[in-house]
Amino acid sequence: MQVETLHQDLLQELNSNNDICLDVSEVVSADTASIQLLCALQKHLLTIHHKIVWVGSSDALQNAINQLGLSQYLTLESKG
Repeated sequence: MQVETLHQDLLQELNSNNDICLDVSEVVSADTASIQLLCALQKHLLTIHHKIVWVGSSDALQNAINQLGLSQYLTLESKG
């Protein structure tokens, strides 16, 4: 998925005013732009007392987050 598509999908989800559930089980690569978008999402959700609910796991995403030093900020605690 391209970061532009992800951005549009996330904007639609933000309108629901709930936690955002992201299934990362099929993520095989993650670039800096995608991680930056997830950080912005995380920051916004924290301001409105919501969170990202992670579904599945992705070594590629976790590795990208770790390499950027963001593992304390984007904690991929999976719900299944």
